[in-house]
Amino acid sequence: MDGLNPLNGLILVPTDAERRLIEPSLQFDADRWSIQTIGFGVIAAGIETTRLLLSERPSEIILAGIAGLFAAPDRGAIQVGDAIWFDSVAIDGIGVGQGERFVDAHDLGWDWSAELAPTGVIDFARFPEDQRGDHRSARLLTVCAGSANEDDAKLRRHRFPDAVGEDMEAFAVAYACQRAGVPLRVVRGFSNHVGVRDKSQWKIAAALASVATQLQHFIDRPNA
Repeated sequence: MDGLNPLNGLILVPTDAERRLIEPSLQFDADRWSIQTIGFGVIAAGIETTRLLLSERPSEIILAGIAGLFAAPDRGAIQVGDAIWFDSVAIDGIGVGQGERFVDAHDLGWDWSAELAPTGVIDFARFPEDQRGDHRSARLLTVCAGSANEDDAKLRRHRFPDAVGEDMEAFAVAYACQRAGVPLRVVRGFSNHVGVRDKSQWKIAAALASVATQLQHFIDRPNA
């Protein structure tokens, strides 16, 4: 995108509820960063991100908020309440059918994302090696409807075995940013295990506190 503002970085948060638990914990130069709410779900997030890309001409974007954590034996070090930076995103639900009868659009011959994501995956901006710290390789899975139970979660783990988290906005934001040529990074805090709908088992406040900590570390990094 031409005419980028080199001093303008945007932190995008899907909902006001998430923003209220992130923004008060952050300290940053208002001439360098601003926070915007983009809405819940793939449609609102994609539209509002595109509007902000056109109006604000940001030099970089961070998407921050909560996500579900896919339970897996090799992810024991990641807990509900933690936050991590992701390095890529895929999307589930574009195709035909539901549940076990679902067939992905690419398998039907409809390469709707071939121009920007020929593998069906969009990579996020990388951290410089001297700033990478403990940022791990992790794939996020965007969905239009969150997993309702463990059966839904198992089906999605089967289709996307590399997915660590489930969210409802990142792919749309990534698609808009890639089209505009603006680097995107994504940090999500795990509020719950994917498929667990009992809110008494969720840790939203802890997850977003972890997100705020990760964001502050990023904002305070050298040459930020």
